[in-house]
Amino acid sequence: MQYAYAAVQNLQHGRSTIEIAEELGISRFLVGRMIRRAREDGLVEVRTRLPEPIAPELSKALSRAYGLESAFVALTPSNDETRTRTTIASICARFLSETIGEDAIVGLGPGRTILDTCGRIREVATCDVVQLTGFASVDAGTHLEAISQLSGVAKGRMFALPASFVTRSARSWEAVTREPAVQQALARIDHIDMAALTVGGWPGSSLLASQLDELDELVPLLRRGVVAELGTTLLDIDGNEVDGLHRRLIGITTAQLKRTPTRIALGGGAGKQRAVVAALRSGLVTTLITDEGTARAALDAL
Repeated sequence: MQYAYAAVQNLQHGRSTIEIAEELGISRFLVGRMIRRAREDGLVEVRTRLPEPIAPELSKALSRAYGLESAFVALTPSNDETRTRTTIASICARFLSETIGEDAIVGLGPGRTILDTCGRIREVATCDVVQLTGFASVDAGTHLEAISQLSGVAKGRMFALPASFVTRSARSWEAVTREPAVQQALARIDHIDMAALTVGGWPGSSLLASQLDELDELVPLLRRGVVAELGTTLLDIDGNEVDGLHRRLIGITTAQLKRTPTRIALGGGAGKQRAVVAALRSGLVTTLITDEGTARAALDAL
């Protein structure tokens, strides 16, 4: 079967889609679709080989408990947030390098962990890279740097989202989302194959929460029970969406996230434990990369 042949030649033997396309007399874009089809139909399986310190049994237990496609639990000192973040980033970088398909469209959220992840990727299939949210006031350069790094390695197109994460009003949101560059990025989000997002832990471990605090809008949302955000989706501890900023947030919507085949959530450390539990309960995550303390907290939450 050509689907399986193309996938094996690309994923196992490292042949490029262009080389396979020339052999089969078809376009490289069709080859890319054949590879994705072979994986979706279960004709081939990609196995990651991660050198980082991972707890395999705890990873399996977490994956089974929340119905995930995969989970990676990093073994790091629970009180060392920097070490936790860098280990999660290292695992994510390896996962992305081995699972991004040729000609895929990959979306990246904001945050230092995403930036660290992209800085570690040395080789990846050709793919387009899309910025999934606007930038928080304190990380505009960081967010752009992350998608620039991955795009540079992937040799694909880059779709930046030149807008603030949260606007001051619905009228401002309407004006910003009419900008051509913003519209182009938002439209591209509709077609992503994979999203990598950090879980924002409210109130102290979220760039969005910090920005809302500057606008004196954080407390009312905390009173409504928001403990996390994933993309532009605000969540309470039970994983329910809290619609507190309608037509104010710019980026991937809950509906778009649900339609994305692979949804990777990154988050660890004491400040994100409740947030990760909320994200898992929401059903919006297919792959979780976290630390041991957070994984055990998530299992205890059951």
